Amino acid sequence: MPHKLVWLCLLAGLSGCTVGPDYREPAPTVPSDWLAGKDPALKPIDPETLKNWWKSFGDVRLDRLMDRALADNLDLKMAMARIEQARAERRATRAELFPRVDATVGAQRNDNPLPGLAPGIRYNLFELGFDALWEIDLFGRQQRRLEAASADLDAARAEYGQALITMTADLARSYIEYRSLQNQLRITRANLAAQQNTQHLTEMQFREGVGTRHDSVRARAQTESTSAQIPVLKSGIIAALRQLEVLIGRQPGTLAADLGEPTGVPIAPGQELLASPADTIRHRPDLRIAERQLAAATALQGAAIAELFPKVSLSAFLGLRNTDIEGLFKSAAFSYSTAANLLQPLLNFGRVQAGIDLAKAQQQEAYLAFEKTVLEALRETETALTHYLNEEIRRQTLARSVADQRESVRLSQLRYQEGVISFLDVLDSQRALFIAEIELARSEAQASTNLIAVYKALGGGADAVTPVSLRNP
Repeated sequence: MPHKLVWLCLLAGLSGCTVGPDYREPAPTVPSDWLAGKDPALKPIDPETLKNWWKSFGDVRLDRLMDRALADNLDLKMAMARIEQARAERRATRAELFPRVDATVGAQRNDNPLPGLAPGIRYNLFELGFDALWEIDLFGRQQRRLEAASADLDAARAEYGQALITMTADLARSYIEYRSLQNQLRITRANLAAQQNTQHLTEMQFREGVGTRHDSVRARAQTESTSAQIPVLKSGIIAALRQLEVLIGRQPGTLAADLGEPTGVPIAPGQELLASPADTIRHRPDLRIAERQLAAATALQGAAIAELFPKVSLSAFLGLRNTDIEGLFKSAAFSYSTAANLLQPLLNFGRVQAGIDLAKAQQQEAYLAFEKTVLEALRETETALTHYLNEEIRRQTLARSVADQRESVRLSQLRYQEGVISFLDVLDSQRALFIAEIELARSEAQASTNLIAVYKALGGGADAVTPVSLRNP
């Protein structure tokens, strides 16, 4: 009879149903085209370009920094550790589907411990063997938890892709900021040198009685104002350098020599930027994370519903039992036993229903979070495209302005030497040139930074590297 009960329960478990809602991946609603995509200069981006987008800047040192960061960045290593955690959680959850077998060694003394009562049977019991326990997943409670753990593992993998996107964008932005500040420092020093020459000229003219004291003081004030910008720029350069060192996993002070002499701000051609909204949704890991979290919440909702139904478990013992330890290893001590148990919740004061309501609310929250993530992805991409296109127009305009300001300075110096204008006009033209050059340097950096934001919004860099451990189930 016990054997028939075991097989009956086993067949029932194999043919059991999985309760709760079955997950269906939502299809996000996205527009067919970007609002910023009406610009004729934008074309669909090549997936390979998106994969290693920083190479489009054509900066060897940036490429070298990125390779080091991909290998040693601590955020990426932390993301890999979270994948290992999720993988271990899934293995532990999967193990719950199978029987548990333990080796057991025990000794019992049975007696009546309370005085004044009728004496009971006194005996010892020694045992050595194996205990087995198997809770049959008749209604899919453990299966749903396994589905949730699998979804959590997928989400952890997607988080690694998101960490790649964030790290590559942060590194490129910090590098551009570093080069931009170096460029601004070069411009400031060049203007300072010119202003110092002008100051020296005005002071000499004042001493000779040709110029005025007002011209001399004004020239000195402009020189001092420009000189005051240099410490600020130096501090910014050091801060950007320290940030780069953190991103590549290095101690402070180990990177300056590798970056070499100051160079211009790297500028990438941005004509091929525009992926369709559907392509953006497909490439962005944050949407994959939100979708997998929704899948996990849906599976846990089913696990909560399964708590309403009976739990069936099988147990067995195989080994040696005897009341005398000396006879424990004799053939007569061989023993086995089997048992089946059914546990049906009856009175729990709403605990199970509360768990179901909680899981349902969490699933609803996960769905709304997914919808919000879709909207945020669309907003981020539209905003990044708009900022990039407008900053590119501004950069080109500033480039023409700098050329005109340089010509204005040249002409004003000639007119001053001819006595047509005052020295104040020369100082004004020099100050306007300095402001225009600094604004152009900042705009060049901003245009490249906005281009990075576009690549980031399109999911660029998420597939830059795929470690072997990431592909393991």
